[in-house]
Amino acid sequence: INISVFLPSNACIGRYILNMQITSCGHTYQRCLGDFYVLFNPWCADDPVYMDNQAHREEYVLNEHGILYEGVHKHITSRPWHFGQFEDGILDICLKILDMGASYHHGSDRDHCWRNDPVHVSMVVNHMISSHTTNSIMKIPENNDYLKGTKPFSWNGSVPILQQWYNGRCRPVRYGYCGSLASVMCTVMRCLGIPSRVVTSFCFPSSVENPLGVNEIFDCTGKNLCGKDKIWRYHCWNESWMARRDLNQCCGDWQCLDPTPLETGRGSSCSGPTWVRSIREGELDLDYDGQHMFSRVNSNYVGWLSQNNAKKIKFFCDAWPCGKHLITKSVGSEQFEDITGSYKYELGTMKTHE
Repeated sequence: INISVFLPSNACIGRYILNMQITSCGHTYQRCLGDFYVLFNPWCADDPVYMDNQAHREEYVLNEHGILYEGVHKHITSRPWHFGQFEDGILDICLKILDMGASYHHGSDRDHCWRNDPVHVSMVVNHMISSHTTNSIMKIPENNDYLKGTKPFSWNGSVPILQQWYNGRCRPVRYGYCGSLASVMCTVMRCLGIPSRVVTSFCFPSSVENPLGVNEIFDCTGKNLCGKDKIWRYHCWNESWMARRDLNQCCGDWQCLDPTPLETGRGSSCSGPTWVRSIREGELDLDYDGQHMFSRVNSNYVGWLSQNNAKKIKFFCDAWPCGKHLITKSVGSEQFEDITGSYKYELGTMKTHE
């Protein structure tokens, strides 16, 4: 007997068991024919993650090798990263992540109905990468103290991280940083069939206490009196491709997802998915956490000099320091692609003043 299974484009992703019931001579028998997996399908035009460019599908879904960009915007460095989304056992680990994180967004996972929506799936994965839950995949070291774990920058692939989390009874792997968190998320999303990539932004605020403004205070010796730098040299996050049908968006586009918990004024949390176009257009009430990402790529920077009489003097102001350079790996190449224009208009154009 040959059996063909045709799945609707809105089927929930996951592992299915195929049973056959045979009735013969008044007796009924059950036979298990095996199991199969259902994933999102970027090759299917009816799927919300459909991507019509074959070269882009090969890069953002099928490519197991990537590049992380680091350093500063005037001197960008790179290092390889192995996503390994097709390695043995990784798919089962990715589905386990959905099981462990299901209660985050929906309270319970009894009906599994949310698993056909890439928006909800991406929110669960984003939350599970490095949230404050006991089952998150990775921990970020506090105060750069990583003596009780692996140095964050020693990882060069997602597979050992996911395997250690799964084999360690879903306890967080110590330790990661923004690049490894975004890369692990990229692995999980590509494994589930959602096109994804890692983005690096240079000069990135670590918190948003004052929207669109970052203030740092120094003494006469140049010591930072704020305790720690408020602007990171660079920061990495994830972009995933999907149609936002919750926003009446029919065609797929890049959505920003940041698995690194950042200070938002309401505590520390992950952000996204946020439609990248809404960040550029300043449509801050349209999407999840759009105002936080908009602030971080458009903030200005002010340096203050603290004097003995407790007065402060402004000695430096840069109106366009944050998000100077946003890049990702080019399609089919080891060079980077500048995608700054996807997040904001060039300084001095009419759009920046509207």
